[in-house]
Amino acid sequence: MFGEDVLLEIDSTLDQLIRNAEVIHDVDLKSLSETEIDAFQKTQESLLQHLIRMDQFLKTKRENLKVQNKRSASYKIQEKLLKFERLSSDVEENLIRKAARKTPILSKRRGKRFFNDRFALSI
Repeated sequence: MFGEDVLLEIDSTLDQLIRNAEVIHDVDLKSLSETEIDAFQKTQESLLQHLIRMDQFLKTKRENLKVQNKRSASYKIQEKLLKFERLSSDVEENLIRKAARKTPILSKRRGKRFFNDRFALSI
């Protein structure tokens, strides 16, 4: 059974439960025999059990559908997010490497002069 079939089965079972309850509501219970009342109760209990089974089946089916289908929109979105994260990480690494290459390395002469100018003690 597929999801829609299960929903139709649940809907049909609910209709039957409602019809039975409406019939018994409109009948004078004193006019019914004990056997008829027992039969009604057993029918309603059986329908309720069927409804519960169908509901559990539907819940199980929904849980199984949470496993990603490669064609589903959420799966595609997740794939695109992962791709973006990988690309973003790569771009960031490349920018860091590029910035490191562009940082001038002070030559010894320039470095000494820079250091002396900055930290020269005034006499």
